[in-house]
Amino acid sequence: MRSAFQFSGNGPNTEALSLAPGFSPVIKVRCNENRFNGFPGGEPKPLKRLFSPAANHTGLKPGANEITALARCSSVCRLLGLIVTLLLSSFTLLAQQPTTNDVRFRAVDIYVDSKDKPLAAYQLEFSVTNGNAKIVGIEGGEHPAFREAPYYDPKAIQQERVIIAAYSTERADNLPRGKTRVATVHLQLRGTMMSQFTVNLQAAANEVGAPLQLEVSLVERTPPK
Repeated sequence: MRSAFQFSGNGPNTEALSLAPGFSPVIKVRCNENRFNGFPGGEPKPLKRLFSPAANHTGLKPGANEITALARCSSVCRLLGLIVTLLLSSFTLLAQQPTTNDVRFRAVDIYVDSKDKPLAAYQLEFSVTNGNAKIVGIEGGEHPAFREAPYYDPKAIQQERVIIAAYSTERADNLPRGKTRVATVHLQLRGTMMSQFTVNLQAAANEVGAPLQLEVSLVERTPPK
């Protein structure tokens, strides 16, 4: 291969020196045109570069912002699902286990037995011996002579003890004999403990005011299903 190297200088004897004899020397020629676009060299560029504002750089790879948002949303959804699951589990456990705040209502019937004697008056003491119970109401008995509610102290309502009394001015033929329900006590109970009740006879009399010996008993009504 032959090539020529052009020495440039200021002297008159400057000439091309051929490094490959037999080939035409390559003379350096000054070119006033740009070898890439063909425009004259040294002139201002005909077109200016379009200005492209730098995009906001988050420091993340392309698409990382979207991936991060999706991952954050997925984490929040999983957390919410976990919270809902825990709440449902808690509600289920609470529903399965009875609490001490369960409220229910019961009715206790009071019976007296005067045998073959007519009953004209009585006075009884009713009380709750255990459990969380309060008296919320008292109603009369089954016989017409004692159908009206008995007398009692209104302060006994919302308490565990009450004294009740009733009397009738009817003739002996219109008074109850034998076993009869004379009153019903309505109670509000809390918790799961079974409450127990007692009743004590304080006084009883027939149509002429003579004392009577009565047998007293309690029967708790079966709650409706």
